[in-house]
This record gives sequence, C-alpha cells and structure tokens, in this order.
Amino acid sequence: MEDHSGEETVDAAVASLLRAYADTVAAMRAMQDPERYFARATELADTLRELVSKSTDERALAAERILEAESLSLTALGERISMSKQRAGQFMEKARKVRGSDNG
Repeated sequence: MEDHSGEETVDAAVASLLRAYADTVAAMRAMQDPERYFARATELADTLRELVSKSTDERALAAERILEAESLSLTALGERISMSKQRAGQFMEKARKVRGSDNG
C-alpha cells in the first residue's frame, strides 16, 4: 500500500520552512540591538517548540492511521514504527486528544 501522492508537496513545504528558518536567523543576526536580537531569538525558540509539539501530533495521527489501516495491535504497531508498545499506546492517546480538539 505505497501511495506517495502528496509527497512532492510535503517536500516543497518542508524546504520552504527550512528556507524561512534560515532567512529568520539571518535577519536576526543582522539586528543591531543585542537585546532585541535576544528577544526575537527567544520568540523563535518558542515558536519552534510549538511546531515540534504540533509535529508530534501529526506523528500520532499518522501512527493511528497505520494501526487502523493494517488492523494492528499496539505491540505490532510499536514494532512497525520502531517504538515500544507503551509509546505506541501514548501515541494513540495523543491521536484521540488531537482529533477531539479538532472536532471541538
């Protein structure tokens, strides 16, 4: 079940994100006021932490799709995505929460 549709779009979006990060860093390094530079670097770090959290949500939703598409147990899912049964279970909990917040 190898469907790679949409991957070019994802690749382009990730490349754009990386370029935006590099542009942001270059703009901050060009700032003359060191305190503003520090403040903006802190804002960037906060934003990146939020993005990391959101990407974890997406991983959980993707793991849930695998579980459902292949009718796997948590143990089998863990093996399939190279993590423990417990971590796979945590991903399923996170996926339920994400879906709940998307619908609420």
